[in-house]
Amino acid sequence: MSRFLWASYGMYFLGGTSSVLLGAIMPELLVHYHTNYTSGGILALLGSVGFIIGVPITASCMRRFRYQFVLSGAALAVAIAQIGLLCLPSFPLLGVLIVINGMGAASLETAVASYIMEQFEGRRAIFMSRLEVAFGVGALALPTLASLFIALHVWRLASLLIAMIAFVLTAFWQAVSYALQPEHTSSDGGPRDARTAAPPIFKSMLLKYGVLLLFLLMILIYVGVEGSLNSFLPSIFNVYLKTQPYLASLSSAVFWGSMVLGRLAIGWIVRRISYERYLLGSIVLGSVFFLGLILSNTAWLSYLAIFGLGLSLSAVYSITMVYANHTFPGMERTVTSSVTAFAGVGGAVFPFAIGYAMDHFLPKQVLYMILGSILVLLCSFLVIYTSLYIIRQRHVPTDKFA
Repeated sequence: MSRFLWASYGMYFLGGTSSVLLGAIMPELLVHYHTNYTSGGILALLGSVGFIIGVPITASCMRRFRYQFVLSGAALAVAIAQIGLLCLPSFPLLGVLIVINGMGAASLETAVASYIMEQFEGRRAIFMSRLEVAFGVGALALPTLASLFIALHVWRLASLLIAMIAFVLTAFWQAVSYALQPEHTSSDGGPRDARTAAPPIFKSMLLKYGVLLLFLLMILIYVGVEGSLNSFLPSIFNVYLKTQPYLASLSSAVFWGSMVLGRLAIGWIVRRISYERYLLGSIVLGSVFFLGLILSNTAWLSYLAIFGLGLSLSAVYSITMVYANHTFPGMERTVTSSVTAFAGVGGAVFPFAIGYAMDHFLPKQVLYMILGSILVLLCSFLVIYTSLYIIRQRHVPTDKFA
């Protein structure tokens, strides 16, 4: 089992590196192709399109092939795309490679998360938090290395590095022989998630899928907010707080650094706090810290707010996914693939909308738009919790809020 888990962590690390590569080398790409940021935005959108396309393809492959084949294929798709990027082909072909990279990233995230959800019922949040740590470390490490490569005028080596990691994982998955068990649990006596109220009994399909859609709305909004912060946080600092460009860029490092720290702690937290309480506390704190960012008028207060925001929201995505899978037992692959697809939509739509707003509204108005999105996220969770509480009270009177 250890090989399976470490290879899974490696896949999420790969996903983290490949997801931030385009942003890390965007200025160099635009100079090389003699184009502008509008074209760069199109490339980012193509990556999201590839991500969305990759989810249903992966779900179909998971029904037909062994997990080793599916995961090797996902890593190989990323490797091929990165080797293509290394060669700096024509701009249209570059767009095709970006789509392939997005498909590979979607495939590895969908497949790994689905297998973890099926295999480790009762410990899902613990393992998902570890996967998210691996993703965050990759997302932190790649820009640092890319900056070094850019300084040495060998920025294309960032793609080569990702391709090498992907090729290693492609081969490694073929050496993993762990048999996925249908019992949905592990017998090694490891730590388990805190007790959460039992899954509800839905009386109608309409109610069941209505609740699922609310979970997916949460995912869409959260990933949209995170993607917008990834794309525009330095610009917001630069324009709103009038900071120097190098200080503005530091805001992204502070945000992702706090995200990684929060994800390191979540494995301990979810053994003591139920999914519901964690999500409620995280989203409320995230709203407070973001309001603090809006109201702050000095750089150091803004950095503190960003640090608190990253800590607060660090595991909202993974815990929402785990909570959704807990709510719909037996639907792990459907729920996980749907979550991943809606994450792709949110990651495409929100940054586009915020980018448009940055050109047409005042920075403070844009910040309030993002805060409004976080509040909608909170309202969506409260509707889910209230609905599930009412359903449980009607059909499982002994269950209580854990």
